[in-house]
Amino acid sequence: MAKKFITFAIALLLAGLAVTAALRVWPAQSARAMISAFVYVSGLAAKQAETKVGTVHYLEGGEGETVVLLHGIFARKEHWIDMSRQLSGDYRVIALDLPGFGDNSVLPEGEYDYAGQAQNLMAVLDALGVERFHLAANSMGGQIAGLVATQFSDRVASVAFIGSPVGVNSPQESKFEAAMRTEQKTLVVDSREAFEKRNALLFPEKPYVPAVIENLWAGQEIANAQANRRIWKEVNGSDTVPLQMLAARITQPSLIVWCREDRIFDPSGAAVLAEALPDAELVWLDQCGHVPMLDQPAGAGRALRAFLDAQH
Repeated sequence: MAKKFITFAIALLLAGLAVTAALRVWPAQSARAMISAFVYVSGLAAKQAETKVGTVHYLEGGEGETVVLLHGIFARKEHWIDMSRQLSGDYRVIALDLPGFGDNSVLPEGEYDYAGQAQNLMAVLDALGVERFHLAANSMGGQIAGLVATQFSDRVASVAFIGSPVGVNSPQESKFEAAMRTEQKTLVVDSREAFEKRNALLFPEKPYVPAVIENLWAGQEIANAQANRRIWKEVNGSDTVPLQMLAARITQPSLIVWCREDRIFDPSGAAVLAEALPDAELVWLDQCGHVPMLDQPAGAGRALRAFLDAQH
C-alpha cells in the first residue's frame, strides 16, 4: 500500500512538473489547450464556418431555441464561456467572434460601421442555418442587436442587453464618457501597462483568468493596436440611429442587465433604456462593471436564463 501511494505521489509530481514545463516552453499552445478545456466543460465546442464575410470562428453547444451571444469591441467569444454553462443544457448557444474581431481576420477599412456589422451578423447566421433566435449582447454588441431586432424583427425572438450597451445617453456622464468626448479617450491598448489600466476601468474587481490565457489575449491585443485604433474610429464614427432611438421599435421582450459599478457607461442610463423599450425587464447586479459575463457570470447567467425561461 505504501509503495502504491509513493508511486502515485511521484506520478502526480511528474505530471505537475510536465505541466509547468509546458506552460513555460509553449505558453500559447498551453493557453489554447486550457481554453479548449474550459469550452468543453461549459458544454460548448469550438467551430468555424465559411461565410460571405470570410471564415468566422464561434462556440456552439446545447439543443433547443437558439441564443446568439454578441461581444463588445475588442472582446471575443470566449468571454461568454462561464455564463454559457447556465444555458447550454436547455438552449442552443452560439457565441460568435463577430466578423473582424477575435480569431477572425481584420476587415478592410470602412467595414466596421454598425449598419455593416448588423448585415455581417445576419450573413453569419444565414450561413449557420439559424432562422429564429434570441439575442444577448454586451456593449458594442448591444447596438448591433438593436439594429438587427428592428430590421429583422420576424427572426429575433427577444433581446437581452448583458451589461450596458452602446447608444444610450445616460443623464449622468461617466468619467470615461467625458474623457471620450473631451480627450478622445479610447479602449485601445498598446502595452501591457495600458492593458492593465484599461481592465481596471472595466472591472471593479479583476475576474480570475489564468495568467497564461491573459498573456495570450493581451499579446494579441497589443500586437493589433494599430488596426484597433482604426476600428475604434470606424465603430465610434458610425452614422447610425443610436439604440435609445431604436428602442421604441424593439417590440420583442427585452432584458437589461446593468451593473451598479459600471464605469464605462453610467448606471443612470439603465432607466432611460428601460423606459424607451416597450417590453423591458431591468435587472441590477452588484460587484461587476461593464462586462458582467466575465466578472459576474453566475448572476448574469441566472438573469438571462430566467428571462428566456419565462417566455415559454
